[in-house]
Amino acid sequence: MHMMTTRVAARRGEREPLWTLFRVVFGLSALSWGGLALMAQLEHHYVEREERLSRLAFSDLIALAWMVPGPVGCNVAVQLGYTLRGRSGAWIAGIASVLPFFLVMTLFAIFYRTPLVHAAASETLINHFSVVLATLIGVTWYKQTRALVRGRLEWIAALLSCIALTYAHSPAAYVLMLGGAFAAGWLRSPAHPVQLEVSLDAGDGQLLVGLAALIVLFAIPLPQRYESTLLWPRLAGAGMTLFGGGFSALPVLKTLFVTPAIGVSNNDYTLAFSLSPLSPGPLLNVVPFIGYLINGWAGALIATIALFVPSGCLVVLAQRHLHQLKAHPRFEQGMRVLRAVTTAFLAVAVLRIVQRVPLQPAYCVTALFSLVCFARLKVPVYIVYGTVAIVCGVWLFYAHVV
Repeated sequence: MHMMTTRVAARRGEREPLWTLFRVVFGLSALSWGGLALMAQLEHHYVEREERLSRLAFSDLIALAWMVPGPVGCNVAVQLGYTLRGRSGAWIAGIASVLPFFLVMTLFAIFYRTPLVHAAASETLINHFSVVLATLIGVTWYKQTRALVRGRLEWIAALLSCIALTYAHSPAAYVLMLGGAFAAGWLRSPAHPVQLEVSLDAGDGQLLVGLAALIVLFAIPLPQRYESTLLWPRLAGAGMTLFGGGFSALPVLKTLFVTPAIGVSNNDYTLAFSLSPLSPGPLLNVVPFIGYLINGWAGALIATIALFVPSGCLVVLAQRHLHQLKAHPRFEQGMRVLRAVTTAFLAVAVLRIVQRVPLQPAYCVTALFSLVCFARLKVPVYIVYGTVAIVCGVWLFYAHVV
């Protein structure tokens, strides 16, 4: 027993080679559909198989990833790289976690622009895919509400946010709502003698100021002629408001991309989110797809950097001060209310999709089929999409022949 304990301790003290770190994270990300799947695979490899981290240490990485904005799975990968190899490891692990879905979604966008795919992607098929997407988001909303919304304050915040988001269409409303939720949780938390004291060096302070400036740039209304010029910095600011999973991004990112100045159509935007579960990675993998539609390969690359790099920098900064953040009850209470508010983004995303799909029996059948598959049978997303696509294609072909 003593020899085993010594071996584990020595194993945890080893430096992970950067190439090994990249290879492992890239491989696991390429086989992970969704951020939760990536986290589970990282835990299995580095905690259970390699014994590089304790289970408690890895759970701290997951907890912090939920506390900061951005894709949770990628945030965990960045922290893991930082823990194993410092800042260089954080960059390597972050790139490795993003690269698989960046390539897949960019390829989707390339073929989407071909005449053959445009002809196949009829309005009927897009509507059926939208129904599947709405059902998937609805099931996700139900699960997140059960897990995150418990206390009276959290229920009130979630309900008020649903009402506010139904009528709000500006980035400023999203930023104010999230900030107000955190402030409400902070103020309603009982007074505690523990003080939140975080010592920041000059570089940390400059990073926080820069991230705050990006949020402000996203929030303020701009003349139409500046929307295209400042699109990518505003996308980085939008990423700083995304909590609670990728589907919460649907109404937020829509305010940036589906505008006359940018030129992404509502159909293209909805289809991007419909395709996102078919690709590995978190549901924010839609960003390279949309970036490619706007400006080709350069747009896909810049959009991915703009959304994922700021949250990665923030999670590394927070990880260095994790022990101080965890010790402050008011901070944790503020984050609990904020996470409860993010469930409203999912509810409103379902509402927006349902509003644009015609109320017809065929779409109701698709909704019922998707609900049974996702909620009861736990069928993989790609099988549901594939089944719907085949049935829809056969029906359209038969209708055309007849």
